[in-house]
Amino acid sequence: MIVKRLAVLVFSLLASAHATHAQTWPDRPIKLIVPTGPGAATDVMARLLSENVGRRLGQTMFVENRAGASGLPAHQAAATAEPDGYTFLFTNTSGMAGNLVTFKKLPYDPAADFAPVAMVVNLGPQMISVNSTVPAKNLAELMTYAKANPGKLSYGADATAGGAVFVGRLLNKRAALGMAEVAYRSSSQMVTDAASGVVPVLVSSIAVAAPFHQTGQLRPIAVMSSSRFPSMPNVQAVNETLPGVQVDGWFVIVAPKGTPSAIVQRMNSAVGEYLKLPDLQKRLLDIGLATGGADTPERTAAFIRAQQDVWRALAKELDIQPQ
Repeated sequence: MIVKRLAVLVFSLLASAHATHAQTWPDRPIKLIVPTGPGAATDVMARLLSENVGRRLGQTMFVENRAGASGLPAHQAAATAEPDGYTFLFTNTSGMAGNLVTFKKLPYDPAADFAPVAMVVNLGPQMISVNSTVPAKNLAELMTYAKANPGKLSYGADATAGGAVFVGRLLNKRAALGMAEVAYRSSSQMVTDAASGVVPVLVSSIAVAAPFHQTGQLRPIAVMSSSRFPSMPNVQAVNETLPGVQVDGWFVIVAPKGTPSAIVQRMNSAVGEYLKLPDLQKRLLDIGLATGGADTPERTAAFIRAQQDVWRALAKELDIQPQ
């Protein structure tokens, strides 16, 4: 009986401490860990968030870059951080889903180590472009051309961006294009080679390809997202030609597991307010991203779980073996 009363007392004290902490939060700077180096699109987005969300919370929010190793150091640091509301992680498709199927062992558990906080970007697609010498204006025409010219096409994909590799292989298989994969570790070299015709087909983010769309060296064929991209309404989604073929890119904010729910909710509200601003939405579109808002922590968690299942199925279909 005494042990039980002590347990109840301890629980009550802890609950009270959490409530008090949540009420005074934030009373010092907040860290936002980012799994890329300075200047990358992910970093740019994270800095926009940190500056504006911090202002809404009345506290400094700063970015800590932990680049390299497919985001493993950044995710491990966030997973093992104190769950006190002063550490958050800005992560993406690869960190929360792709790494599950590309690595045999992770130093963090995407499903168990984090408390999802908010959606940030729900549409960040990879897109298919072709060199201007390829006589195809859409995916159906590319499929016809590939079948009429077996073995002639190859495609460039950024090996440092796991999503691009999956997208290229999925499209190649489902569309029966018979293209050879050319893996790059430099997106600038990759897009330069595509623009000059070294590789006639390109799988990349919208932002990487856009300057060469404008010069006419590359032609946009399709996006791999579930719907057309808002700023490119004339470019089809792949699933309009091949139903069910889609891979959505996305960004979310998560916190270490155990972060008080009241803090998670306050952060979610601050992010949501910022994502509603028209100026931000335009800036996102300019770099090939779009947002549907912060949603709720609960629905964000459900979305991540569903995406993890999607990536497991993709890995199985494409026979991707974890390394």
